[in-house]
Amino acid sequence: MEPKVVDRAVVSAASSSTKWCYAPGCCFSQQSGSGNNWARGYNSYGPTYVNDVCDLVRREAERADYLGGFLMLQSMAGGTGAGLGTYIAEAIRDSFPSSFLMNHCIWPYQSGEVIVQNYNSLLTLAHLAEVSDGIMLVENSALHSTCQRLLNIERPSFMDMNAVAARALSSALLPASYRPIAGGTSQSGRPVTLFGDIVEKLCCHPAYRLLSLRSLPQMPAGSIDFTTFTWPAILRRLQQMQVTGSLLEEGLRWDVKVNSSDNVHGRQVNKSLAAMLVLRGQGARQVDASMFSHPGLYTPWAIQPLSMASSPDRFAKFEMSASLLSNDQSCAKLIRSMQDKAYSMFDAGAYLHQYQQFGIERQDFEECFARIEDINASYKAL
Repeated sequence: MEPKVVDRAVVSAASSSTKWCYAPGCCFSQQSGSGNNWARGYNSYGPTYVNDVCDLVRREAERADYLGGFLMLQSMAGGTGAGLGTYIAEAIRDSFPSSFLMNHCIWPYQSGEVIVQNYNSLLTLAHLAEVSDGIMLVENSALHSTCQRLLNIERPSFMDMNAVAARALSSALLPASYRPIAGGTSQSGRPVTLFGDIVEKLCCHPAYRLLSLRSLPQMPAGSIDFTTFTWPAILRRLQQMQVTGSLLEEGLRWDVKVNSSDNVHGRQVNKSLAAMLVLRGQGARQVDASMFSHPGLYTPWAIQPLSMASSPDRFAKFEMSASLLSNDQSCAKLIRSMQDKAYSMFDAGAYLHQYQQFGIERQDFEECFARIEDINASYKAL
């Protein structure tokens, strides 16, 4: 299972300029693959290799002075990352029931990566929704567009796209301390605890587990020295990304505004259950970011809609940077599009025999679709 990918990751980490690398004996791979079949990864390779994988995870957990939880990085289009990855996630939940489990999932291109990605993605999401404390959905198309439009990479490679995803994730998860929403203080508050604080503040309701991640600025490294950074400009663009549900700052619709009416110029404001804003760099503790606490951005019954943290340290050489992790409606739009395609394939009986060979029957698909319908209904009601 993905031996070339695993080996490449190990070699890349060992040859990088950082001091961190994978410890010997902490990796697992096999020569066989799942052939983009979710059922094969879940029902065949999952039971076969789960003990080997969980032993590696358990050894790493026992070495930790403090176990904040688990973050799984996986794709959703194929059979290994989606099918086997889902089985491993369920096994980790069973082995560590009191630990937090979050999943960082790569959502496939809408144009299609593999013919059965609609089945695989929905099966993965339906199962993870039962065991994960928070699911971050990251679109391949958004990563690709970021590389092309903002980083001036004409033909982005998977390494380029992975770098964009990794920077956005680290900008939200690196150490930071809570601060008042209005700012105006140089004193830092309690440090943000991973992953407990994220789950508590963003995913406390069991029906709402989907997270979107937005970060600014996004620009080529060569442009940083020639750019003037200001907090008002960064925060204004980031808030508009939240309002419209966009993951890119380019092409934002500025005609959509938050006011007393949700429907502005025929487009609905992207509603959130909760959000966490993380500011880094010069003045991160003092700047006023109260614009993100506007009640029109959140559902009326949200208990603590906005949390804010900051760090005086620069991130990725940016003088100022901001990231917003939010539980909002934008992910549901992705799911609905994928669901429509899956329904069409399912009604035609397309490729179902490949899943039936490994124990996934029509009833399993129907149960999966029902769970996805519940997720869609919950987010539509925000």
